[in-house]
Amino acid sequence: MKTAICILLSILLPFAAYGQEDIDISLTDDELLLEDASRFSISGHYKNLITYFRTDHFIDENGEPSGRKELIADLNRIRLSPEFRFSENILLHCDIDNEIIAANYVGSRTFDLFWRPSDYNDLYDPSLDSTFADDYSYQLNLHRLYMKFVSGDFTMTAGRQQIRFGSGRLWNPLDILNPISPTFVEGAEDQKGTDALRVEYYPDESSEIAFVYAPRRVDDELDFRTLANKNTHIISRIRATVRDTDLAVLGGRVARRNLVGIDIAAILMDGMLRGSLLYASPDEGSAYFLGSVGYEYNFANGIYCMAEYFYNENALNRNRSLLAAYEESALYGMNEDRYQQLANQFLTFNRHYAGIAIGYDITPLLRCDLFAMADIEGRGIYFSPSLKYNLLQNIDISVTAMLGHVFEGADHTSDFESFEDHPLFSVVLQWYF
Repeated sequence: MKTAICILLSILLPFAAYGQEDIDISLTDDELLLEDASRFSISGHYKNLITYFRTDHFIDENGEPSGRKELIADLNRIRLSPEFRFSENILLHCDIDNEIIAANYVGSRTFDLFWRPSDYNDLYDPSLDSTFADDYSYQLNLHRLYMKFVSGDFTMTAGRQQIRFGSGRLWNPLDILNPISPTFVEGAEDQKGTDALRVEYYPDESSEIAFVYAPRRVDDELDFRTLANKNTHIISRIRATVRDTDLAVLGGRVARRNLVGIDIAAILMDGMLRGSLLYASPDEGSAYFLGSVGYEYNFANGIYCMAEYFYNENALNRNRSLLAAYEESALYGMNEDRYQQLANQFLTFNRHYAGIAIGYDITPLLRCDLFAMADIEGRGIYFSPSLKYNLLQNIDISVTAMLGHVFEGADHTSDFESFEDHPLFSVVLQWYF
């Protein structure tokens, strides 16, 4: 294992050092005016993430539950982000992840669920995954890869990219291409991207019209059906700003569901009021609503506060087929039937949730945050305190705990039940270069 790490570092570190300065592409005399726009640059970061938690529902490599196990993992990731600017109108951006995960549960279904998100029906798989030993896993992955073209009021982006709609903070009902749980250990920037073509038109400074086309496979096969089939995502959004208010309307089709949504973000009493509502009508099953409303405020003494409510009518405890697909995917992996149920869903056990976040800079280098949620129907609460310290100018270290408690008398399973007896702890060191 040490040999593999040395080889990896010997390959990557020269590239990281090489990218500290922008390098001009050779230009002809006629192109000298574009010298500032036509160049190659590279940046990146190193991330070390250590996690520890226990589980009573460990699933081995055969998909068989095997009881309680203490799970420890140490992720080491070097992300290189080269960017080619061919002109002031065209750029190519790439995020390349080289990561090694040392863990005592490599190869198990639990490991895959935690560290390897499903790529079933993705347009392509941009990762090279190989296991060095029973306790180590290596992956080379194209985290992002897209080309952007700008012409006048139009912008076109093609490739694996992060596409987010909606203004919600903890929950974002309109974030239907990249739905993410508030208990996700890594941040939204590390969420898997979407292979798509995105076109944006800006009629004026206060409005935007966007169109997204994201082809998907069927039965995880790449064939003539891929460019146009029932799994393909197509979304259009119109956004406008009127004084202190942003208003957006969204419509389209995602994962065999027709969608209509609205989002609003407005300044109110020196704070920000946000709200989203999404209506989904699947090809099979009943239509449902998702919604959120929240308010955030920065006090003069530096304290940041935010409160948000989330509603999910299509909760697991109210949809037996969705719950069955969720449980089967954990045991046996994804197939087309489960994909149709689970793809691009906000998977919560219950309907009603409330959350708060409080943050404060104790010193210019030390920040503390507290994030808490309540599962109202499941009578569960979740706490996540964290401390972040700016160790050096470009090095941050943070410590986070994820805790839960479930009160007696609930009629439904709570999302936070697993955190009650088995809290999760993590330590992150991140170095930007």
